[in-house]
Amino acid sequence: MAQHYKIDCGKADDRKELAVILVMNGYTVRMGKEKRSGKSTLTYFVEYWRADDE
Repeated sequence: MAQHYKIDCGKADDRKELAVILVMNGYTVRMGKEKRSGKSTLTYFVEYWRADDE
């Protein structure tokens, strides 16, 4: 199974730009949000991995 990596990124435009760069370099990309450490605020992130590793 491929190792998945996450990059925290607060601004929507930055997440889109980062996703485009990663896709153009051969990564599979997913954007998401999650609550961390019991906090009520959401953390936005870009998750990526190499599809050929799976």
